[in-house]
Amino acid sequence: MASNYKDNMEFEAEVRRIAEVIWSLEPGECQPSHYSDNPVVQELDGLARLRDCTHLLMVTTSTKLDKVKNDVKKLGAAETVEKKKNPTVSKWLITQRQLDAEHIDHARKNNVQALTFEQFQRRFFDGRTYLSKRTVAAFGSARDPHTDSITIGDDTYVPLPMRIVHTNIHQLLKQVSKTPPIDIQGIASQILDGNTVVLVAPFGSGKSLTTREIFKELGARHRKDPSLKAPITLNLREHWGQDYSDEMLERHARSIGYTPREDLVIAWRAGMTDLLLDGFDEVASQTVIRTDDKNFMKDARKKALQGVRDFTSKTPQGTGLFICGRDHYFDTFQELTYTLGIGQKNHIIVQLDEFTEEGVDEFLKRNGISHQLPDWLPRKPLILAYLAGKDLIQEIISIDSSQGFGYAWDTFLNRICQREASLEKSAIDPVTLRNVMERLANIVRSKSSGTGPITGSDLSEAYNVETGQAAGEGVLAHLQRLPGLTQRDSDPGSRSFVDEDMLAALQGSAFARMILSEDSSRFNPISEISDKAISMASYILQSQETLPETLISVSERLTRSKHTDKGISQVVADCSMIAIHMASVQEQPSINFRGLTIDSACLGKINLEDIIISDLEIRNSTIKEVVLPASINEHKIKFYNCLITKISGVANQSALPLENFSACDVGEYDDMSTNNAVMKLSISPQLKALLSILRKLYKQAGAGRKITALSRGMPSAEVAQYINPILNLLEAHKFITIFNKVVHPVRKQASRVEVILNAPTFNNDLLVEDVKKL
Repeated sequence: MASNYKDNMEFEAEVRRIAEVIWSLEPGECQPSHYSDNPVVQELDGLARLRDCTHLLMVTTSTKLDKVKNDVKKLGAAETVEKKKNPTVSKWLITQRQLDAEHIDHARKNNVQALTFEQFQRRFFDGRTYLSKRTVAAFGSARDPHTDSITIGDDTYVPLPMRIVHTNIHQLLKQVSKTPPIDIQGIASQILDGNTVVLVAPFGSGKSLTTREIFKELGARHRKDPSLKAPITLNLREHWGQDYSDEMLERHARSIGYTPREDLVIAWRAGMTDLLLDGFDEVASQTVIRTDDKNFMKDARKKALQGVRDFTSKTPQGTGLFICGRDHYFDTFQELTYTLGIGQKNHIIVQLDEFTEEGVDEFLKRNGISHQLPDWLPRKPLILAYLAGKDLIQEIISIDSSQGFGYAWDTFLNRICQREASLEKSAIDPVTLRNVMERLANIVRSKSSGTGPITGSDLSEAYNVETGQAAGEGVLAHLQRLPGLTQRDSDPGSRSFVDEDMLAALQGSAFARMILSEDSSRFNPISEISDKAISMASYILQSQETLPETLISVSERLTRSKHTDKGISQVVADCSMIAIHMASVQEQPSINFRGLTIDSACLGKINLEDIIISDLEIRNSTIKEVVLPASINEHKIKFYNCLITKISGVANQSALPLENFSACDVGEYDDMSTNNAVMKLSISPQLKALLSILRKLYKQAGAGRKITALSRGMPSAEVAQYINPILNLLEAHKFITIFNKVVHPVRKQASRVEVILNAPTFNNDLLVEDVKKL
């Protein structure tokens, strides 16, 4: 009996809470009412006085006719009392379960609206109506690959591998160290449980299509059981500059034609819906670039996501949240949870990976393609859909992937430019076409998203800079359809790059061309040059017999010049990163920067295990990661007042060498992700050799390594003796290709490598088993 009483009281409280939201009342304004001098009513379950109407509520979990008649009688008596204060009175009987026709007829004859709780909610928000209107609207960048239409077939989605990489949910904490897999159904269940799910993935990996699939799954569950929440789904790219959740919801309602628009706000505040937000990386704020402030990018991200934080701070108890965006947008998971405002909520962070080979085969099959893809080509849905839609697959299948990232992309870019220029009515020759694409790739490095938007004026300016001519009507039409660009919905007429690998290749090629032509004008980047762009630039510069010392000389010339361009500091940083990579690939034991200072720039991963760096100072800069060797005594590199996301090789600040680091702010430390840490593990020497090789090939910039360089950092001859036998096994298991004494990773094996690196001793992978037998 006590349990039934408690359930009934909780149900009454929930009905009153929903009534307050529906009638725009402050919390606590709909309360039970006691009529001490009325023997019929005595107590009413809910009373809400509005300016133009008074609402009377009786709430019950019972379906007995006598109980219904008694509640209707109470409502009638209360009406007589309340009409003396307000002539307009509405009477409501809210039940947990559906009543019989006789019950409803009795209520209707007495002017009482008898509704189930779910029907009461739906009078103010109909989830089915919302779902039908939302289904036919755009989901972020998701498109049909052949028609470029927002209308996408229900069988378009091919499952992508997903894994939990971070959580604060107690029962999941132990599993996360093994990055357990999760699927669409699992994510939907987490959302319905009232948890927050953040999905992160590289650009072009299918985030929007995955969001659409989660929406479909939640929508199907709601249609089957209307008591489950309906999924409201927003494209954040459509809400630039909006800081408040209610204005974002009303704008979303207007965009899909849902009326009344304010009902979406009511429904969300009432906890009738879950919320899906696609594209946290696609909103921006008007932020002035401050090269003297190492935190300005982090501050800009926080300002841009004010609207998302307004959602997360006002999310009703028990309401689920799904938020997705690019995996490299935030520096750390800590910044992600803080900036999105989810640190105190139960949350999981899920990594969306590229297609498995089975997924690629299925995707190509659905698009009528039977070719085997080369290893160097990304397995991301957006680039594959683009290539399939543009009939470009044939252009790439014959490119030799064994020669590495730079060779493959350089060849591919030349081929698609030649193909585009050969089309009838083409207005641009192949060389100019590639130069314009490179110029555009450079332009987006000065934009907050890193991929766009590329406006019509950007296209015209790039053409004018490369040719010295104004872009005529025919040229502009050609520029609008440049290969590798896709339309942006939120900016009609604007474009974005379709794939980050292609973008990196173009940016690296553009940088190499700048070095070779000694023209650093019009370079104004605000972010670090990516690892793959470094690899591409190194490939092109080495093919022209350029030395690392040449880039140091360019840096010296730029720092001595009186150039006031804000991007010069970043160009100097980029030159230095490429010089380090080239020297490492060429197996130089050290590189001397001759007293160069990098000031107020952004840098990626600086790996001090690979090469000794001398006479270089980095000041007031942001750095993704610094990897420390077992001993840093030989290095003459100094970091002053830098914001460093991660330092690998030491466990905490007290272990940092003071002669190398001064006044630096470090996000996190990790003493187990370096080659030196691998050597200290209590595992067999052959496993140490395997882990060291896999780390260098799959976890470090440029990926490709000369065979002789793989022994670097292995002080133990016992470990080093296994290098060549393990290389033979890796080649036999198709983890690597070897060309001209350079070892290249096979990208489709990246997920297997991740598993091996995470748990080398508790792994039954066939490769690991064969290595143990050596």
